[in-house]
Amino acid sequence: MKIALHFNADHEMFPGFYSYPIYYEIFKILLNHRNLNISSKMFVGDLLFLLYSREEVSEETVENNTRTSYQVSEEKYIDLINSWLFSEENNWKKFNETKLEESLSQNIFVVCFESIDLKNAEYLFDNLKDYAPFIGAMEINDSNKTHWMLYGQSLIPYTRIINRKLHMFHDSMTSDDLDTEMQKEFLALGFDSVEFEDLKLKYTIFDIFNNYEHARRIAEWKKGFGSSLAYIADNVVSELIDSAPDLGNKLWSALNTFDSAETNEQYAQVVTSCRRIFEYVTDCIFPPQDEPSETGNSLKANKYRNRIFEYAKINRASSTNVDLVVASTEVLFSQWSKLNNLANKGVHSEVFRDETRRCLIRTVLMLDDIISLKQGPFELKPEINIE
Repeated sequence: MKIALHFNADHEMFPGFYSYPIYYEIFKILLNHRNLNISSKMFVGDLLFLLYSREEVSEETVENNTRTSYQVSEEKYIDLINSWLFSEENNWKKFNETKLEESLSQNIFVVCFESIDLKNAEYLFDNLKDYAPFIGAMEINDSNKTHWMLYGQSLIPYTRIINRKLHMFHDSMTSDDLDTEMQKEFLALGFDSVEFEDLKLKYTIFDIFNNYEHARRIAEWKKGFGSSLAYIADNVVSELIDSAPDLGNKLWSALNTFDSAETNEQYAQVVTSCRRIFEYVTDCIFPPQDEPSETGNSLKANKYRNRIFEYAKINRASSTNVDLVVASTEVLFSQWSKLNNLANKGVHSEVFRDETRRCLIRTVLMLDDIISLKQGPFELKPEINIE
């Protein structure tokens, strides 16, 4: 999600220069996170409510020079504020209403994270809420023209943060314009490294993708695809829990361990759990058998590939496209091979957080593949305790 943190730039805590104290507070909070996992560009700047609420008053031409006078329209200003705050029904936002009301007549400074998960957004809000200049945080939707105008179009790219590494953006061709003093300041905060990154004119008027239509499509894709992934996760549990009743507990345990993991051993534990989840579901829907299949393939406990393929043939026997069933099964076991290799790697070497996150996602997608191999509902196999 894309979120913006809002600060009262005219607060008495700031003698005039307010951006660095705000960066310092945000970075200090992030670097104090025990399990920091973030990769995002940061955009900064003032919210230009007054600029976008102007209307033309008069136009005067003197000696071929045209001068236009503007004034702020109260009606446009109120409409802009309402569109900014209330046009999105489901976006995440948390504001101190008293501070917000007071700040609307002052300058509001914004630090916007292009990509951040909800847990980190909540973490930042919880740790900033007692910081006097902090007004609140809000999810930004670039398909909303007001949001795009105030954030996407008006803010400037400042840094890229990847966990405990910082990249300071610049658009210069020489090193003379690089802010080495600020680089030292950020290093002193505790970053592992602070480097410079050339934007190469990205986000400027020369960037053909820096426009509302492109931003709108990305925002709509993220929202739509996020819904698709949420549906897959929901459907996996809803469908498979009939035959594998302990699946919910196992998925919850793997995710909970991942969220709290700090060491490579804990990440390896998550990967191993993912493999066991796949094996558990396979054992539930197609238990091991001593007798081989009609083609002579073993269906014993460790023969997951054979058992899933046999299961697909049995349950998709009426399918008009047998080749598609075969292809689906092969894709499934290509993913299984990757998961199995990663689980084995975890036993003998380091397993990093990003690999583990992909492993969790891949496991859910493999379970979705298993669902696709069956026509109709799965057999109900509840574990009942009549006592």
